[in-house]
Amino acid sequence: MMSSGILMMLLFFKHVTADSSGTVVTSCEACHGQATCLDSPVERERGDAFQTWSVTCTCQDGFVGDGVTCYDLEFCAKGSCCRQGYRWSSELGCVDVDECSLPDQPCSPPQVCENTPGSFNCLVPPEDDLRSSPGSDSRSVQFQCEGIRCPVGEDCISVGGSSLCADPCQHYSVLNDDWRSTTNNGAANGYHCDTSVNWQGWYRLFLGNTSVQMPERCVESYMCGTEFPLWLPLAHPQLGDGVVQRSVCGHYYYDCCYWRQTPIYVKACYGNYYVYKFVPSTRCNMAYCADVNTMVCSTCGVFDACVSDNETNWRCERKAPELVCGRSLLKVGLPNVYLEAAGLDASSAHLADHRCSAHEDRNGTVWYQVERREGRCGNTLETNTTHAVYSNSLFVYPVDGRNDSRPLSFPFSCVYPLETESSLDMAIRPLPLSDHKVVRVGAKAKASMSLYRDSNYTQPYPAGQPVTLIAGSFLHVGVSVEESEAERFVVVLEDCYTTESPSPDSLPWTYMIQDRCPTNRTQVTVEESGSSLRARFSALLQGDYRYIFLHCSLSLCDQGSSSCIPVCSRRRSRSVSKSIRLKPLTIGPIIWAQSLE
Repeated sequence: MMSSGILMMLLFFKHVTADSSGTVVTSCEACHGQATCLDSPVERERGDAFQTWSVTCTCQDGFVGDGVTCYDLEFCAKGSCCRQGYRWSSELGCVDVDECSLPDQPCSPPQVCENTPGSFNCLVPPEDDLRSSPGSDSRSVQFQCEGIRCPVGEDCISVGGSSLCADPCQHYSVLNDDWRSTTNNGAANGYHCDTSVNWQGWYRLFLGNTSVQMPERCVESYMCGTEFPLWLPLAHPQLGDGVVQRSVCGHYYYDCCYWRQTPIYVKACYGNYYVYKFVPSTRCNMAYCADVNTMVCSTCGVFDACVSDNETNWRCERKAPELVCGRSLLKVGLPNVYLEAAGLDASSAHLADHRCSAHEDRNGTVWYQVERREGRCGNTLETNTTHAVYSNSLFVYPVDGRNDSRPLSFPFSCVYPLETESSLDMAIRPLPLSDHKVVRVGAKAKASMSLYRDSNYTQPYPAGQPVTLIAGSFLHVGVSVEESEAERFVVVLEDCYTTESPSPDSLPWTYMIQDRCPTNRTQVTVEESGSSLRARFSALLQGDYRYIFLHCSLSLCDQGSSSCIPVCSRRRSRSVSKSIRLKPLTIGPIIWAQSLE
């Protein structure tokens, strides 16, 4: 009879052997027929209330491998066990051949060779991959086909019985197994496995009749109709990245990437879908997942991208055209990769006025521009009390022989606040805009205020410095606003007052102009307001204070919709066009003295 001490030593010896050469699995069913399954306790952390167990597969004597796959040493020594891309090792079984280290390099310069399990990739160097999207973490893979290097984004695909370089976005098989859904619990509905699937070429995932994609988030064990659901730990490539390689993870025992599956190839396709070049899973039960949350992506427009902030909730977001709202120009850009994929001719594009078709190809984007003026190239202008909105449309026609002769239109709008760099006294209420438009906000107008030496308004005092005046002198104040639409907008003096503090909010206020009109016509004269982008007034100030600060509230007024010149009767202004009031501009201190000596 064996003593308990000897039994414990044997069990301990077996446990160490299994850990060093075996594979941890969830059940003994995963072990190879010529492997031993060992169920052993896992050392508990301090405070753990329950004992956990580890199941390990180890190949038996006369066999080598990881326990899930075991090779007969005698039989395989004859060289008939390993598939292409692997070589025989009497200690490890079938091991990967590193093709990139062979004397005859499989990739042609300037490609970079990258070894993969059972194969290799020829990667396009970053500086040579001109079609890669800016900021993308992907590097395109290039394939060989009948001794020819395929263009970026193509693979060697069987078309009509011949192997040709072709676009996998146009040559794929539909994979529409509903059991692959991220909401399908395999424990309740049965497990599936992708180990024995004979994958051929490229596949596009569907749930029902809706195109979906693999999840980019950790999927809980037992979902997707399997025990170890397979998902992508990195984001999908972008349109224009070509074919890229992506690692695949399988969730097990609180580790989202416990199983690291053989990498697959992925390509982003025009129309918001992806194609995948799947490979058999390394063990059962593993299967590729289809993310039910990405069904919304099938509703995105041709120039939209399906995006997510948390890899769970997805939405459509317009990616083209790009729109830049400058102070004097509106610029619209269409990426070449979108134009090519949509079969559109960049040289055929024009704005609402078909005579405006000039364009420039810069850094992979075709740019069109128009001066920021009403009526220029078909520009329209709308205003309300807070904003001016310039709108136009870009029309692009298909390449000859593609689709029909009708153009694809891209409406766009630039919104410009009717304010200076000072902040508003009221909430912004932009004009309502159509959902299909591309909308951007342009830069604010700039305003400045100066104190002048005399009524000619030609010699201002130096800005930012105290000004000393003799008591009883006139103040000559000028205001100007920078605005490209000078024929449409004018500046109006709303309120001008003085305080003894730099803050426009400090009391008391002494008004010179209130509600657009002088408070005392014998002491205050408004020489210009509401007729151009500048305003001027003069005021006689009297008092016993030592120094003062002058503050003026302004507004921009659209004289195209109504009169902007204040009509003052008994100091108060009559109702004129609606315009937005701004926080005051300030100059000072203005120091009063009995003399300038």
